[in-house]
Amino acid sequence: MNGGEPIEVSRLRRDDYSKIVDPSGAADILSSNNAPSSVTARGHQYPAAFLLKASGLEAHGLTAATPMAYTHVDIAGSATEGDPLYGKPTAAPLVGLFAHITA
Repeated sequence: MNGGEPIEVSRLRRDDYSKIVDPSGAADILSSNNAPSSVTARGHQYPAAFLLKASGLEAHGLTAATPMAYTHVDIAGSATEGDPLYGKPTAAPLVGLFAHITA
């Protein structure tokens, strides 16, 4: 398929997990910060760290006794037509993932 939506494959790092640690100790983990992801280092990755930790999926990695496949597709930002904040969602990353899986 020509002209498809580009998809970046990136891996989680330790610093992604450090972003979800609550420095006050009031919460087990943080789901967000107050800065926009565009100015947050690896702002596209730490939400995946949150999802893995909050759901318990981090216990099912490749080397676990019971590994489980998991994909986090971030459809924010580049997946809208028109205004980046209020545009019409396109779900283009989901269409690309579906095409890859079913090819």
